[in-house]
Amino acid sequence: MKTKLASGFILVAAIGFAGAALAHEMDLDQDGLYSYAEMLTEYSDLTQEDYDALDTNTDGAVDAEELAAAIDSGALPAME
Repeated sequence: MKTKLASGFILVAAIGFAGAALAHEMDLDQDGLYSYAEMLTEYSDLTQEDYDALDTNTDGAVDAEELAAAIDSGALPAME
């Protein structure tokens, strides 16, 4: 049981790391924020209205926390 549990944690961590790596690649200017144009590189069907809804703190950009929340809630699919 402990082996299965540990394996599950490793798998989840690996998937999280892969998603973080892809998100880092999406951040073309490496400012830690995802502009609408940057998000279109991964989510080509994203509309400006959808993007604005992801920006929950209304600062004009999607940050890593907002991106993770959107993926976790199913508002955006996980990055491949």
